[in-house]
Amino acid sequence: MPQSHLTILNRYSLKGTSAQFRAAIAVLADRVRAEGHRGILSYQFYVNSDELSARAVIDYENAQAWIGHHDSAMAWPEMRGLHAVAALVEVTFLGQMTPDIQHWIDRSTLTARLNIGNEFAAGFRR
Repeated sequence: MPQSHLTILNRYSLKGTSAQFRAAIAVLADRVRAEGHRGILSYQFYVNSDELSARAVIDYENAQAWIGHHDSAMAWPEMRGLHAVAALVEVTFLGQMTPDIQHWIDRSTLTARLNIGNEFAAGFRR
């Protein structure tokens, strides 16, 4: 597995219903698929209706793909739609938190808890 690969696990608290989350994330995922950064390898969201929570598992080719995605998508109305129905509670970086990502986060309004320091140890991807 390439050392530059980055997997992000996002945890959300729903502000409304799971149906509202599903609708908001469906339009965002469609836009990311059509117009998103080419370095996004997968973009998957899960919702737990009983707990009013959601998770995302996003695979990026590298840190630059993470930055490029956030530079473009944060201004989209579809991203604002997600933020209207779900609060980002925690972001787990599975892979290196680079100085460039940290700089981007420092300039952002992100308030979610960051879980960093999770370095790749072993394994493979098919």
